[in-house]
Amino acid sequence: MLSNIKSAVRNSLIYGLGNLSVKLVGLVLIPVYTNPKFLSFSDYGVLGVMEATTQIIIALLGLALTQAFTRWYWDKEYSKKQKSIFFTLLTFLFGISLLCVICLIPFTEQFSEVLFKKTDFSFLIKLMLISSAIQMLSMIPLTLLKLQGKPGLYSTSNILKLLVTLLFTIYLVVFNAKGLEGIYEAQIIGGVIFFVLLSRFIIKNIQARFELKILGEMLIFSLPLILGSISGILLITFDRYTLNYLADLTDVGVYTLGYRIANTIKILVIVSVQLALSPMLFKMMDQPDNKRFYSKIMTYFSYLVILAVMFLSFFSLEIVKVFTASVKYWDAAKVIPVISFALFFGMLKDTSLIGLQIIKKTKIIGAIIFLVAILNLFLNILLIPRYTIMGASVATLISQIIFFIVIFIFAQRHYFIPYELMKIAKMTLLALILYGLSLLTSELNLVLRLVIKTTLIISFPFLLYPLGFYEKIELDRLRGAWRKWRNPAKWKENLKKMNDPGLSKN
Repeated sequence: MLSNIKSAVRNSLIYGLGNLSVKLVGLVLIPVYTNPKFLSFSDYGVLGVMEATTQIIIALLGLALTQAFTRWYWDKEYSKKQKSIFFTLLTFLFGISLLCVICLIPFTEQFSEVLFKKTDFSFLIKLMLISSAIQMLSMIPLTLLKLQGKPGLYSTSNILKLLVTLLFTIYLVVFNAKGLEGIYEAQIIGGVIFFVLLSRFIIKNIQARFELKILGEMLIFSLPLILGSISGILLITFDRYTLNYLADLTDVGVYTLGYRIANTIKILVIVSVQLALSPMLFKMMDQPDNKRFYSKIMTYFSYLVILAVMFLSFFSLEIVKVFTASVKYWDAAKVIPVISFALFFGMLKDTSLIGLQIIKKTKIIGAIIFLVAILNLFLNILLIPRYTIMGASVATLISQIIFFIVIFIFAQRHYFIPYELMKIAKMTLLALILYGLSLLTSELNLVLRLVIKTTLIISFPFLLYPLGFYEKIELDRLRGAWRKWRNPAKWKENLKKMNDPGLSKN
């Protein structure tokens, strides 16, 4: 089990470097997007609604087939058909995407009217449809890279794509004054470059045979997940749609900024670890110690994510002030801690899903996601008229907590895993207490405030010790890690060993 955890850590770091570039690009663009010279406050609100719509379109076009691909790829029965399955998915989804874009483009004026009560954004929606289709298709080779354990190529291709997108976004928005349209034109260019960069990898892994029977089986597997996937996207986008209809686009813009900053946790930490773990989880499903492995993964994953949640929550106002170009966006700092904790419970939900996925109980997953999405819509309608952006963030947090609880109960009922819930509860409660203490520093000067908040975060792992959080073997491992990494002169040698597991003992 230790060797698997080491491998997960190593791959998570590599994926993390790739996802770091995603957030760096996003952070570089925040001062551009929040500068009234380039995008008005309402334009940034429009961007928030368009980003939410993009996620829904990607979920619709993808038909949840990447999840089926992950499940089928490691099935021993189809091990000799991996290349033809990849070809089948890529060509099938390309055909679906092309057909949908062609059919939807004539109705973009009507979509603009429904979303924004005017037809001014018709061309922007056309660009968004094309960009969404390209993003959805890119998920297939990215999934294959993840399944084949190629985090280096995964990260490199993503970084190059993002650099191209960043450069073209700045050129089109800042120097050509193309506004929102320039953002989506840059995304389309970046998407095309991505496929050019991976063309050799794609061709190498294709066998031109259409596996109709296997595709049918995968679609049957995915059908319950399609509803769940769409409901899941609606669950995280209802807030912006409801703000758009019950508040105004300025509120959407402020909330979108707060959500974008909080979402750093998901992109940089949660997704990086999930990318490394996903193929390993299914490889482990027939191993004798798999349940202890799954249990420890939830504990260690929670530990890592809660530290990220604390960092963003403690320094939310300082971060917003650094990256925004207008004081009107400073209210975004209020929603960052709430959304950050919502993302933490979302991670717990995703981690506890493994049992239902192993036994292929996808109908349960789809039904629960659908019901929670309805609950989220109700909460948004109830809370936003009175509390605007705070109402939207609280609705998200409540929905994610309930989502986790319900999924956990059903998953444990069908496939019991001895998760360490008490440890996770201790971490969560301690993080909340420390966050409450950090709020008491709001009237202090900046330097003193930063010092106290940093001290509170550093104290977190030490305060867990008297709470009986650590096992003896974990303390031994921590001491060993300290001895190994405390000398910076040996970091280069240690990193080499991480990249080549054969150089170190498991």
